[in-house]
Amino acid sequence: MSTLDNVRSAHRSVIVPASPRGPSSDGPAPVSVLPPNFSLTPVRFRNLVEQIASTLRQAIADGKLRPGTRLLEAQIAREMGTSRAPLREALLQLEREGLVVRQPNRGAFVADLNEEMVREVASLRAVLEGFAASLAVQHLTRADFDRLEAILREMLAVARRGDFPRMIEWDYQFHEHIMRASRHRLLYETWVGMDRKIRVYLSATNLMYGDMKTVVEGHVPILRALERRDPERARRVMAEHLAEVLDLFITKVLRSDGRGKVRAQPSKRGSAAPPAAGPFEPGPSGLRRKPQERRRP
Repeated sequence: MSTLDNVRSAHRSVIVPASPRGPSSDGPAPVSVLPPNFSLTPVRFRNLVEQIASTLRQAIADGKLRPGTRLLEAQIAREMGTSRAPLREALLQLEREGLVVRQPNRGAFVADLNEEMVREVASLRAVLEGFAASLAVQHLTRADFDRLEAILREMLAVARRGDFPRMIEWDYQFHEHIMRASRHRLLYETWVGMDRKIRVYLSATNLMYGDMKTVVEGHVPILRALERRDPERARRVMAEHLAEVLDLFITKVLRSDGRGKVRAQPSKRGSAAPPAAGPFEPGPSGLRRKPQERRRP
């Protein structure tokens, strides 16, 4: 029986429980067929999709699937020993992450990045997000800071699990919250207009880290700069963060192939130099840098 048949069979065998409002007065009370300690195990189909997405993502990071490569479903499904259904789901996931693009009547391709585009996105983000950070320090409330720290905790949790898609989403949410806090509508709308390119950039740059906790560490100085309520410092730290990520991305992950195109290079766990922020640890009121790594303001 195929994976999809197992899923369909499981769905047919599940009995929908009665409404939480209780039994109707028009008929007898329904009989529960599930014991109190009954629990459903994760559906294998979803695990298979995640495994395929992870394999393809790593192949992109290692340069085995180069930018612009056409992803032929029949060939990939055959080589991976799977059917096309979970493969399509995995490709849709990578498309949402920005690592795969779909062209009408042609199919799916690995996102065709080039150094010029990467630099343009990074430099424009530095301008927009640096400006937003300088404005946000005037408006951020205690609730906002709590939210930003909660996002970093979530990022750390998914990093420890190796959950790449969720890491990208929380990374985006961190920067998006600061953009909103600027209370500059046109600035925010301009940034949102770059949504797809920003997600592609986040996916591509985060691929370079063998240990995703390094991604979380790079965001801590931004939060601390915002807490100091210094507009110029907040702008500078945000811009420096984006510049460091770009430089590391170009030098450690991408190499020119002579046409301005760039391809991913194999990454090794721990081989990428961590951002200047240094490691951090949970504190009684949230995230904090380890004392021995604290730097002078």
